[in-house]
Amino acid sequence: MPRPFRQQVLGIAAVLAMVVVGALLYASRITYQEQVQHLRAEAFAMSNTVVAYLERNLESADDVAMMAAQHPDVQLLRPEAAGHVLQPLVRGDQVIRNALIADVAGRVIAWATPPRPDLEGRLQADWLKGVAASAERTISPVLGAPEQTEHAVATGYPIRDANGKVEGVIALTVHLEALEEVFATIPLPANSVITVTDADSLVVARSLDSSRYVGRPAEGAPSQARGLRDVPPTDVRMGLDGIERAYGNAVVARGPWLASVGIPTAVARERTAPIDRRNFIIMIAAFATVLGLTLLVTERSLNAVNEVGRAAERVAKGDLSPLEPKDLGSVEFNQLHLSLAGMITNLRAAQDAVAAQVAEERRVREEKESLQKQLIRQERLAAIGVLVSGVAHELNNPLQAILGFSELLQLHDGLPEAVKHDLGLIRRESTRASGIIRNLQRFGRQTSEPSPVRLSDVVASVLELRQRKIEAQGIRLDIEDQSEAVVSAVFTELQQVVLNFLINAEQAVVPLDPARRRILIRTGDARNSARLEVEDYGDGVPPADEPKLFQPFFTTKPVGEGTGLGLSVSYGIINSHGGEIGYRQSPHGGAIFYFELPTR
Repeated sequence: MPRPFRQQVLGIAAVLAMVVVGALLYASRITYQEQVQHLRAEAFAMSNTVVAYLERNLESADDVAMMAAQHPDVQLLRPEAAGHVLQPLVRGDQVIRNALIADVAGRVIAWATPPRPDLEGRLQADWLKGVAASAERTISPVLGAPEQTEHAVATGYPIRDANGKVEGVIALTVHLEALEEVFATIPLPANSVITVTDADSLVVARSLDSSRYVGRPAEGAPSQARGLRDVPPTDVRMGLDGIERAYGNAVVARGPWLASVGIPTAVARERTAPIDRRNFIIMIAAFATVLGLTLLVTERSLNAVNEVGRAAERVAKGDLSPLEPKDLGSVEFNQLHLSLAGMITNLRAAQDAVAAQVAEERRVREEKESLQKQLIRQERLAAIGVLVSGVAHELNNPLQAILGFSELLQLHDGLPEAVKHDLGLIRRESTRASGIIRNLQRFGRQTSEPSPVRLSDVVASVLELRQRKIEAQGIRLDIEDQSEAVVSAVFTELQQVVLNFLINAEQAVVPLDPARRRILIRTGDARNSARLEVEDYGDGVPPADEPKLFQPFFTTKPVGEGTGLGLSVSYGIINSHGGEIGYRQSPHGGAIFYFELPTR
């Protein structure tokens, strides 16, 4: 359905707005992804910083341990070494919290400070024995139960004599909380996290909520099954605390550990928010400007269109006076206005030519009406011939009975009951015969003056002439007479229309099975009109023939059975009475012919 021009312009503007918003959202997403890439690069750089810090501290611890391992008291595994060798190692150091000396069997000889049972006390003799057996620097698993708030790891070094033989083990314990305190000093955005995991993906240290995660598997971390070197340098994943972060991963070779720095991806959203706001404000301002200019141009165009429309409406009402020149704001509309002015001039000239043709058309119409009346009279005479041929036999028997019984009754006095019965029959037959004759006389009478007529009277008069024929053909005839209104019409002409409808209906149902031979005559009143319908239960009219039903000489009947003038004449009769005549298909598949006349 067409819409007003303003609505169309606003609709197009809305579509453009959605396109622009979609482009802004796409640009925002691209910017966000770029910021995430920057976060990944930033996290990777920070992870390398953390690795450098850890490598430096572990290297320092290695140097300290190697120097202590060369002390004679340590090489001889003397307990006295705890006081003047081990204790200075842990004093003032924020990372190394304790130290010990053990023999090759894993038995502890001395501690720098008394060990905590829940931390250093968890060092296994087998681990110490394994360090001596491997003769290499070794880092222990995380010390302390997962549910504890503090944890530690131990770094073991072999103690060799002057000949290089392993005589024992020196171990330094590192309290991981000290590393976490250092991690907390690294400048990172809020909710960023630094995590250190070992080769088995267990959390060694974590800058946030370390007590919840240290010693537990680092779920969600990149797989280390193929080795720490195979871990991707950067990735984006959900952290242990349910926060999505951009991670940078780097390997602590002396661990071997994996240091991961995670920066929340929400930081990328915060960084893109000012850009998005700026773009949105620019978009709103630009769209408002374009929309305002568009509406301004639209309003001027609509004013010009309305001006042309008012001129066209004036022409439609018959006002062909010249148009006054006007500037409509554009060359195109001015040209349209000039074209309309030229059209009005041409129409005025055509109107003069049409006026000259009116008299000629009036004369032709009067001739047409005269010919139409003659055609009606001819068709009526033809209909009378059809009626007389069908009624002749109907009139003969009643008249013979009337004559015979009348002669016999004139010869007898004191009639018995049987004769009385015969007299009743004579009266009935006489009445019917006189009614038929009377209708034939009225039908043939040349009357052209309208008079008050009821449709029920017209139907009754036609049935008197045609009902016996209908019954003889085995046709069921139903009447639904509900019309009480009076119309002004020529009675005989309405008879002719109804008779044409009825004869057509008879011819439509006669070829059918007896069960389908049915005709329905229906009358009724509307607000200002009276209506008559004749419905048959035949096969109906083909759709291709419907537009030609009321054309002169068109018929669907075999040659010799129809002139093609019945419906055409009926059309002329109803049209001359100011009524409406037509056809529609019956719900049962047959045809319904109807006419409607204005009431008085």
